[in-house]
Amino acid sequence: MEAEILILRHQLNIQRRHVPKRVPFSAMDRLIFVGLYRLVPNTIKAFTIVTPDTVIRWHRAGFRSYWRWKSRHRCGRPT
Repeated sequence: MEAEILILRHQLNIQRRHVPKRVPFSAMDRLIFVGLYRLVPNTIKAFTIVTPDTVIRWHRAGFRSYWRWKSRHRCGRPT
């Protein structure tokens, strides 16, 4: 198991060297990461890809989309 983890980490490092820009994560990728974390919480040390800045950016984007949805124009007579 340890050897497999080392090989996978090495493959990630090689891919990071060949891809100079940041790889964007989709919503499905984030859901998979959250699901894995909830199943095995001790694996948080393996997620070196996500930085605190990224998490803050996601949080702010979620807040923006929530308030955009909350303040949308509704047709008809106001309540």
